[in-house]
Amino acid sequence: MRTRIGFVGLGIMGRGMAANLVKAGYELTVYNRTRAKAKELEALGARVSNTPADAAADADIVFTMLADPPAVKQAVLGTAGVIEGLKPGAILIDCSTVDPETSACVREAAEAKNALFLDAPVAGSKDAATKGELILMVGGDPETLERAKPVLDVISKKIIYAGPSGSGTMLKLCFNLVVSHMMAALSEALVLGTKAGLSPQTIIDTIMTGVIGSRFYEWKGSCILNRDFTTNFSLKLMHKDLSLIASAGYSLGTPLPVTAAVKELYAAAKGIGNPEEDFCAIVKALEQFAQVEVKRQ
Repeated sequence: MRTRIGFVGLGIMGRGMAANLVKAGYELTVYNRTRAKAKELEALGARVSNTPADAAADADIVFTMLADPPAVKQAVLGTAGVIEGLKPGAILIDCSTVDPETSACVREAAEAKNALFLDAPVAGSKDAATKGELILMVGGDPETLERAKPVLDVISKKIIYAGPSGSGTMLKLCFNLVVSHMMAALSEALVLGTKAGLSPQTIIDTIMTGVIGSRFYEWKGSCILNRDFTTNFSLKLMHKDLSLIASAGYSLGTPLPVTAAVKELYAAAKGIGNPEEDFCAIVKALEQFAQVEVKRQ
């Protein structure tokens, strides 16, 4: 019998993930708050449900891919949420980037239904989701991960086992801490150099020649120079993640002074620009302060 899958959340990342599951031959039922976003999946052969509970009903594995902790709690724990439809023995896999407390609440609710739980947030762009090349950071029971692995292999190119339940969530927060800082540092360097009369392309080329060179800098630097702020991951969501990171630091008694400054920079960029733009649009806030524009010369 084919594995039956429920999928809740068809945003920028979720659409690509769900499409790959359908194309791989899985019986898929999807739910999205905005039903129009499910049409693409319906055309591929997925069944569209009216509630998260309906999407989870009779599913062997249920994925959630949602924006933030409130969205996860509403879709999973709320009225007609995933937990209501989750059957005993099913695996609930939350791929959202949330905080450890939210992951713990969802795990406890799943276990109360005699179901299993993995926190498995993802790293990768919209294109990676479309190509099935995401990186998964998984927390939970290793045997549960092994059972879910054939399905997870469809949406990912690498699965990293982080440790017990909640470890995947924390690993993703550590990952995004670094990514957010990298974007802020690149933006500051490009704005400073442009203000001083340097070629921004020369700045990027110089960064790429040394040990600090990264495809990330090359990719996002080109986006800035081309003034292409098409969303792969939004300013709004990066600021949300930085807030979760700061909260985790506080709860663990771990000072994060640089992260605090970076978080406020993203807040400023979100406030003066379009929060739905890609997070490389953070450069626009710095440009406004310096009264200069970084662009290809």
